[in-house]
Amino acid sequence: MDIVIAGGGPAALECAIAARKYDPEAKIAIYSGESLLPYRRPALSGLLAAGKTVEEKSFFIKTPEFLAAENIAFHPDSRAVAVNGKVLELASGQTIAFDRLIIACGSNAVMPPIPGNGNKNVFTLRSYSDMLKIREILDKGIKNAVVIGGGVLGLEIAESLLSRQIAVNVFEAAPRLFANTSLSDGDAGALLGRLNSIPLLKIICGKSVKAILPDSVESADGTVYPAEIVIFAAGSRPDLTLAQSAGVKCNRGIVVDEYMRSSREDILAAGDSAEFNGRCFNLYMDAVAGGKVAGTNAAGGNMLFTAKFSPVRFFGLGEKLVLD
Repeated sequence: MDIVIAGGGPAALECAIAARKYDPEAKIAIYSGESLLPYRRPALSGLLAAGKTVEEKSFFIKTPEFLAAENIAFHPDSRAVAVNGKVLELASGQTIAFDRLIIACGSNAVMPPIPGNGNKNVFTLRSYSDMLKIREILDKGIKNAVVIGGGVLGLEIAESLLSRQIAVNVFEAAPRLFANTSLSDGDAGALLGRLNSIPLLKIICGKSVKAILPDSVESADGTVYPAEIVIFAAGSRPDLTLAQSAGVKCNRGIVVDEYMRSSREDILAAGDSAEFNGRCFNLYMDAVAGGKVAGTNAAGGNMLFTAKFSPVRFFGLGEKLVLD
C-alpha cells in the first residue's frame, strides 16, 4: 500500500502517524511545500515579538528521529501541484504513484483586492518564511504598523509588535470584535475599550482600508494612518489546487464524508482544506482530529469522524477568551 500525503502541516503529520499505527507495513510519504518539518503554525505570531527565537522542542511537532523510527518519509521543498489519475505531480516535475492520496495542503492567506496590496511593505503571516520576512523588517527598528484584520491572528500580531514599542493600528471591517462568535455586543464593546486603553494600540472597528501607500494606509473615510509595514490577518481560504485537478467535489473546501473521504474513494482530505457538513476546519486541534481519521482510513480502517469544531481561543493582550 502506497499512501501519499500532500501537505506538511499538523494534519499531514497526524495522517501519517495514524496510517502507520493502523498499517505497520504501508509505504507512507509526506510531500511538503515548506522546507521545515511540520511545526505549530499558531506559534508564528509570537515569534515576531522582541527577543523571541524558535524553541525546537515546542515549535516542531515531531523530530526527524521520530519520523525515521516510524518509517515515515518526509520530503521538504516538494510542493504538489496536480493529480493525474493515480499519480501526484510535484512542482519539480517529479511524479509519485499512489494507492491512497490524502490532501492536507492547508489554506492560503486571504489578500483582499486593496490598491497597493502588492507593495514591498505588505505581508501576510501564514508560513515560517512569511514570519522571517516580517521579522527582518521589524528588526530594522520601525515605529508604526497597520494590521488588517481584528481576529485572533491580528490581535496576536499586534501584541508582538507592541513588545517592540511599535505603534499599531488594527482595522476590523466588522462593526465589533469577534462578530461571528458568542461574544455579546456589550462584552465586545467592553473588550474594545480595554484593548484601546493599551499604550500604542488602536483598534478601529467598522472601517475598512481603501488604499495602501508606501508608508501609510488610507481608510474608507479618507483618514491616513502611518504604516511602515502592513500585515494582513484577514482570514484564509482552503487550497483546492490538487482537488480541482483530481476532479473531486469542492465547495469552499474539499467535500468529505464522515470517513474523511472525498468524492473519489482513493482520495481523502484533512486539515484546513477539508469541508465536512458545510464547514471547513481552520484550527489546530480540528486539523489533528481530522488527520487521525483520514490517515487511519487511508490505511484501510473504517474510523468515523465526529465533528467537534474547536472554540475560538484568544489569550493575549491581558485577555483570556474562549468563544463558540
